[in-house]
Amino acid sequence: MAAVVAAFVLAGCSGQSATGLDQMIYNATYTGQGTLQRSPVEAGTPAPPATRPMTVTMTLAQLGQDFSGTFSVTDTLARPIYSGSVTGRSTSAGADFTFVVPSPCAGALYGSFTVSNAELTGSAAGRDCGAGATGNNVQITFTNLVRH
Repeated sequence: MAAVVAAFVLAGCSGQSATGLDQMIYNATYTGQGTLQRSPVEAGTPAPPATRPMTVTMTLAQLGQDFSGTFSVTDTLARPIYSGSVTGRSTSAGADFTFVVPSPCAGALYGSFTVSNAELTGSAAGRDCGAGATGNNVQITFTNLVRH
Protein backbone atom coordinates (compact mmCIF):
# COMPACT_ATOMS: atom_id res chain seq x y z
CA MET A 1 0.00 0.00 0.00
CA ALA A 2 2.83 2.40 0.86
CA ALA A 3 4.42 1.82 -2.58
CA VAL A 4 1.15 2.68 -4.32
CA VAL A 5 0.78 5.87 -2.26
CA ALA A 6 4.42 6.82 -2.96
CA ALA A 7 3.91 6.31 -6.71
CA PHE A 8 0.86 8.60 -6.70
CA VAL A 9 2.68 11.22 -4.61
CA LEU A 10 5.67 11.16 -6.99
CA ALA A 11 3.35 11.41 -10.01
CA GLY A 12 1.53 14.31 -8.40
CA CYS A 13 4.81 16.18 -7.93
CA SER A 14 5.71 15.76 -11.59
CA GLY A 15 2.36 17.03 -12.85
CA GLN A 16 1.84 13.76 -14.74
CA SER A 17 -0.12 10.70 -13.71
CA ALA A 18 1.79 7.47 -13.15
CA THR A 19 0.74 4.42 -15.15
CA GLY A 20 1.46 0.85 -14.13
CA LEU A 21 4.52 0.86 -16.40
CA ASP A 22 5.75 4.12 -14.86
CA GLN A 23 5.56 2.55 -11.41
CA MET A 24 7.36 -0.57 -12.69
CA ILE A 25 10.35 1.37 -14.07
CA TYR A 26 10.71 3.98 -11.36
CA ASN A 27 13.89 3.62 -9.27
CA ALA A 28 14.76 0.05 -10.22
CA THR A 29 17.73 -2.06 -11.27
CA TYR A 30 17.17 -4.81 -13.84
CA THR A 31 19.60 -7.64 -14.58
CA GLY A 32 19.49 -10.60 -16.96
CA GLN A 33 20.98 -12.41 -19.92
CA GLY A 34 21.91 -10.62 -23.11
CA THR A 35 24.23 -10.49 -26.09
CA LEU A 36 26.56 -7.89 -27.53
CA GLN A 37 27.40 -8.04 -31.22
CA ARG A 38 29.94 -5.83 -32.97
CA SER A 39 30.78 -5.60 -36.66
CA PRO A 40 33.25 -4.93 -37.99
CA VAL A 41 35.39 -6.17 -35.14
CA GLU A 42 37.92 -3.64 -33.87
CA ALA A 43 41.52 -4.58 -34.68
CA GLY A 44 42.95 -6.96 -32.09
CA THR A 45 39.60 -7.51 -30.36
CA PRO A 46 37.96 -10.95 -30.54
CA ALA A 47 34.28 -10.83 -31.48
CA PRO A 48 32.05 -12.09 -28.67
CA PRO A 49 29.87 -14.86 -30.12
CA ALA A 50 26.12 -14.20 -29.95
CA THR A 51 25.62 -17.36 -27.90
CA ARG A 52 28.20 -16.39 -25.28
CA PRO A 53 26.34 -15.63 -22.05
CA MET A 54 26.60 -12.03 -20.90
CA THR A 55 24.81 -10.04 -18.24
CA VAL A 56 22.96 -6.82 -19.06
CA THR A 57 22.19 -4.46 -16.17
CA MET A 58 20.16 -1.25 -16.25
CA THR A 59 19.63 1.03 -13.26
CA LEU A 60 16.78 3.44 -13.95
CA ALA A 61 15.20 6.41 -12.17
CA GLN A 62 11.96 7.81 -13.54
CA LEU A 63 9.92 10.96 -13.18
CA GLY A 64 6.66 10.87 -15.11
CA GLN A 65 7.27 9.22 -18.47
CA ASP A 66 10.98 10.14 -18.71
CA PHE A 67 13.78 8.09 -17.16
CA SER A 68 17.56 8.06 -17.00
CA GLY A 69 20.27 5.92 -15.51
CA THR A 70 23.16 3.63 -16.38
CA PHE A 71 23.65 0.38 -18.28
CA SER A 72 26.41 -2.22 -18.48
CA VAL A 73 27.19 -5.45 -20.29
CA THR A 74 29.53 -7.80 -18.41
CA ASP A 75 30.93 -11.26 -19.16
CA THR A 76 30.32 -14.32 -16.95
CA LEU A 77 33.19 -13.24 -14.68
CA ALA A 78 31.57 -9.79 -14.18
CA ARG A 79 34.26 -8.06 -16.28
CA PRO A 80 32.90 -4.94 -17.97
CA ILE A 81 32.55 -5.14 -21.75
CA TYR A 82 30.34 -2.15 -22.59
CA SER A 83 28.72 0.54 -20.43
CA GLY A 84 27.35 4.06 -20.33
CA SER A 85 24.23 6.07 -19.61
CA VAL A 86 20.64 5.43 -20.62
CA THR A 87 17.80 7.90 -21.18
CA GLY A 88 14.29 7.19 -22.39
CA ARG A 89 10.57 7.59 -22.28
CA SER A 90 7.96 5.03 -21.29
CA THR A 91 5.40 3.89 -23.86
CA SER A 92 2.18 1.91 -23.51
CA ALA A 93 4.12 -1.37 -23.85
CA GLY A 94 7.51 -0.50 -22.32
CA ALA A 95 9.94 2.23 -23.40
CA ASP A 96 12.02 3.78 -26.15
CA PHE A 97 15.57 4.50 -25.01
CA THR A 98 19.07 5.64 -25.94
CA PHE A 99 22.31 4.12 -24.66
CA VAL A 100 25.17 6.66 -24.68
CA VAL A 101 28.69 5.22 -24.54
CA PRO A 102 31.45 7.60 -23.34
CA SER A 103 35.04 7.97 -24.55
CA PRO A 104 37.41 6.41 -25.39
CA CYS A 105 35.03 4.64 -27.82
CA ALA A 106 32.06 7.03 -27.78
CA GLY A 107 28.78 6.16 -29.45
CA ALA A 108 25.00 5.97 -29.22
CA LEU A 109 22.56 3.07 -29.57
CA TYR A 110 18.79 3.44 -29.97
CA GLY A 111 16.23 0.85 -29.01
CA SER A 112 13.11 -0.17 -27.20
CA PHE A 113 11.98 -2.72 -24.65
CA THR A 114 8.71 -4.26 -23.60
CA VAL A 115 7.58 -5.01 -20.07
CA SER A 116 5.93 -8.34 -19.34
CA ASN A 117 5.58 -10.01 -15.93
CA ALA A 118 7.82 -7.29 -14.41
CA GLU A 119 10.67 -8.19 -16.82
CA LEU A 120 12.27 -6.16 -19.62
CA THR A 121 12.99 -7.59 -23.10
CA GLY A 122 14.41 -5.56 -25.95
CA SER A 123 17.36 -4.44 -28.02
CA ALA A 124 19.36 -1.43 -29.13
CA ALA A 125 21.52 -0.85 -32.21
CA GLY A 126 23.89 1.95 -33.08
CA ARG A 127 27.43 3.11 -33.61
CA ASP A 128 30.58 3.53 -31.57
CA CYS A 129 34.15 4.46 -32.49
CA GLY A 130 34.59 1.15 -34.35
CA ALA A 131 31.89 1.96 -36.92
CA GLY A 132 32.74 2.23 -40.58
CA ALA A 133 31.52 5.00 -42.87
CA THR A 134 27.89 3.81 -42.86
CA GLY A 135 25.57 1.61 -40.85
CA ASN A 136 25.41 0.38 -37.29
CA ASN A 137 28.22 -1.65 -35.78
CA VAL A 138 26.87 -2.52 -32.32
CA GLN A 139 23.75 -4.38 -31.21
CA ILE A 140 22.76 -5.22 -27.63
CA THR A 141 19.89 -7.66 -27.11
CA PHE A 142 18.43 -8.63 -23.74
CA THR A 143 15.68 -10.97 -22.60
CA ASN A 144 13.76 -11.06 -19.34
CA LEU A 145 15.80 -8.58 -17.29
CA VAL A 146 14.51 -9.07 -13.73
CA ARG A 147 13.85 -6.19 -11.34
CA HIS A 148 15.97 -6.14 -8.15
